[in-house]
Amino acid sequence: MNREEQFRRNNDLFKVFMQHILTTPQFSEKIPQDAEVIFLPENDPELREANLALAKQSEAEGKRVIFVKVTLVPETRTVFVPRMELAQSA
Repeated sequence: MNREEQFRRNNDLFKVFMQHILTTPQFSEKIPQDAEVIFLPENDPELREANLALAKQSEAEGKRVIFVKVTLVPETRTVFVPRMELAQSA
């Protein structure tokens, strides 16, 4: 995987990560300010391995690394869509 593809896939995960931070602010409290966040996606072994290599490089440079395991869980939701019609009376 080239760096551009790795960046694109990580950027997609970053969007999901930020949404999670916005809905669960206490999650970010566990992440040190100076840490590099590395995603470990369970559903994308190629990206996971590339990110592990990136983490090794960062650790070798003396940087603090925090791993975020990403698991896709199927979920079914009921979505209500408004339907409108004209009524003769209430």
